[in-house]
Amino acid sequence: MERSCIFCHIKASILAIAVLNLVLVLFCRLVFDYTPTIFFYIVTSIIGLVAGYFLAKLVNEKRNIAKQLKEDKTKLDSIHNYIGNVVHDLRSPVASINMIAEFLEEELPDLSDQQHDLVVSIKKSSTTMLDRICCILDNTRLEKGINFDELTEDNPYNPICQSIEKHRILAIDKNITIVNKIPEKLPNTYFDKEALDSVLSNLISNAIKYSLPNTTVQLYHIIEKGKVIFCIKDEGLGMTEDDLKKVFGEFAKLSARPTGGEGSSGLGLSLVKKLVEQMGGTVSASSEGKGKGSTFSFSLKTTAMVKVLTA
Repeated sequence: MERSCIFCHIKASILAIAVLNLVLVLFCRLVFDYTPTIFFYIVTSIIGLVAGYFLAKLVNEKRNIAKQLKEDKTKLDSIHNYIGNVVHDLRSPVASINMIAEFLEEELPDLSDQQHDLVVSIKKSSTTMLDRICCILDNTRLEKGINFDELTEDNPYNPICQSIEKHRILAIDKNITIVNKIPEKLPNTYFDKEALDSVLSNLISNAIKYSLPNTTVQLYHIIEKGKVIFCIKDEGLGMTEDDLKKVFGEFAKLSARPTGGEGSSGLGLSLVKKLVEQMGGTVSASSEGKGKGSTFSFSLKTTAMVKVLTA
């Protein structure tokens, strides 16, 4: 038995004996007006030793569990980092395959029907793989957590524009127009650049997935006290009331299906909600019904409001 374990048993036994003897004396004097004999002290001491033994066992067990949990967390973090690195390294070659497939489809019109179908299949499969890779990376980032004190304090306009530009090709493929109504001059907000990119990428790609050709996806903002609300509005398939209740849930199955046969992991919107909340904001979704489009919104705290509250 370890020395620390022995000391723990001794301390627990002394504490238990002292408490039991005190309770015995108070009980006998207050209730029966009687002074306990040495026999009673011996009995309570034995009971105290037994109670102390089991109390020490519980304390040691708690320490062992805490130690094991800490070791398991360290191992789990290592696994998450390894998976994150592997998946991150996969993203570039898969993106290259996707771009090559797009090039072949657009620049080689003399392909046979069989060759064309094969190129389209490669393009769809690589797009689905990219979506899965992005979800895994987002989930890995989410597991690590976002420290609010380490968020960037800046104008989010440039990261927003970068996210929009990444999705223009997807929009062009379906003849969908992305209209950015967000002005360059915005209040400084708190955000994590990678998390903000993940949020916007999920919302913009969803808007494109669930929109019909020849429609428009709009991005605009609303400034309220202490926050800026960013909205992504589409003219797509819309949502039912039941859809709205579960839209941010994990693996949520909604009534609408992607209009171009794109894949969907069912995790994107749940990740959006968690990432936005870790940045101190909130998310919401609205729709007037089936076939009437949807609007997804998220908020970021303005730096001025936070500084006033903490001053």
